[in-house]
Amino acid sequence: MLTKNELKYYSSLLKKKFREEEKKFLVEGKKLIDEALSSECKCEIVIVTNEFVGSEAGYVNSLRKKDIRIVQVKNPEFEKIADTVNPQGIAAVFKIEEGEDFSADNIMLALEDVSDPGNVGTILRNCDWFGINSILLSETCADVFNPKTIRASMGSLFHLSIKRSANFIEDINLFAGDGYDILTAHLSGQNIYKFTFPEKFVIVFANEAKGPSGELLNVSNKLINIPKFGKAESLNVANSSAVILSEIKRQTILK
Repeated sequence: MLTKNELKYYSSLLKKKFREEEKKFLVEGKKLIDEALSSECKCEIVIVTNEFVGSEAGYVNSLRKKDIRIVQVKNPEFEKIADTVNPQGIAAVFKIEEGEDFSADNIMLALEDVSDPGNVGTILRNCDWFGINSILLSETCADVFNPKTIRASMGSLFHLSIKRSANFIEDINLFAGDGYDILTAHLSGQNIYKFTFPEKFVIVFANEAKGPSGELLNVSNKLINIPKFGKAESLNVANSSAVILSEIKRQTILK
């Protein structure tokens, strides 16, 4: 069982402030926990309800064989650490690894001020699907360890090289200095279906309400855009990323 102090401690990880202070985060649900365990994330504890153990005894035993601490709790206790409406009855705490090297591939994606966790998580999932492994986030983006971000990514964040930048524009400038073209999605940009993507570039998506900052526009080599064929006012930034990444991959395959 968990002590009251332990329960309070782990439930505090639902808040960004405590995740950053403790360098730990919560993952809820069997599939997402499996994704995290298959990565290099270190698991501190798995918390399960009595009902989950009753229905998933084989799975729980497989976790015990990995020398993971497993604690059973009652439903009211579990609900204090759960972020979902209908929790599965299993959650785990993982450590946020510090000082990991950021792997910069020839094609990278960057996000400026994309603050919605669902959008950030979906974009990470899109990146994983299309094989874009290097992701740069501005400080004002949603926390990748927010439970909503983790769920929206469907575990993809555990397979990607992600860096939260302390100075986003400075980092973008550094990549530009290393020979990367900076391509920013913008309503006034060039039609992606008439645009030839270079060999080495960073594709940048910004806050869909405010658009790219002036500083980002100043360092961008090109602005690109998805042409509009219907009457919709705009595309969600996560949907836009899927369309553009698909075109990037199409051109890559054809080369």
